Amino acid sequence: MRDAQGDNPILTVRAGSVRVRHQAAVSFDLSYAGDRPMLLYVFQAPRSVAEQGCRPGAFALLKPGASLEIHHPEPMEVLAVAYDGDRDVMLRDLEDVPRGATDPGVRLLAQEIRRVLRDEDAADPRYVEALAESLLVRAATVAASPQLAAATTALTPHKLRRLTAFIDANLDRPLQVAELAAEVGLSRAHFTRAFQSAVGLSPHRFVLSRRLEEVRAALERTSHDLSTLAARYGFSSHAHMSSAFRAAFGATPSSYRRALAS
Repeated sequence: MRDAQGDNPILTVRAGSVRVRHQAAVSFDLSYAGDRPMLLYVFQAPRSVAEQGCRPGAFALLKPGASLEIHHPEPMEVLAVAYDGDRDVMLRDLEDVPRGATDPGVRLLAQEIRRVLRDEDAADPRYVEALAESLLVRAATVAASPQLAAATTALTPHKLRRLTAFIDANLDRPLQVAELAAEVGLSRAHFTRAFQSAVGLSPHRFVLSRRLEEVRAALERTSHDLSTLAARYGFSSHAHMSSAFRAAFGATPSSYRRALAS
């Protein structure tokens, strides 16, 4: 079964033992009866929600036994996978199911499910089912990992909010990994592992993404020249900023600004 609604479609697919729901960036509402295992994967979330641990790249496993109501009025892009089959997807023995964890394998499987749902009108239900089951098993395996638990504990949501505020306040200068680690009281090596697990990006990539988002916002709301923006947001040169901006958004800052004016 496949259903889509409106300009921001909500796609719902029943494929064998799984039910898959993908919604584009619209308000998120979920009524979970607690009668089956479910995974939620976040592709996009507003900053107010991300700071609470529900950040892009994070997933949550919902274990049968307790109902849950989730209502977020701000736009979010979320993939939900519910399992109705008889296979043991490894949730039964998990005592404390974490929420807000990240994992490269989970991310790749979720991205492939999204691609199939959005781009393939006649997607093979067997393929969707296999992907969804693999996603659940991988997420459960990661959730049971002591290494993940240690990383999640090391960089709590409070520490992550504090670190993000520190980064945003210092985008006009170089930021070293050792300095970021010291801000949250961790060694460089421990911080790097914990940050990658919590955010799904390396510290360097995360800082760069924050710089670029600020540049994009400045292009939309100011008329400052590009050299000024490069210096203000910590780029070594106008050319460095333009190259990074194009790699992230598919257009140079100049082209982006011209498109806004047209």
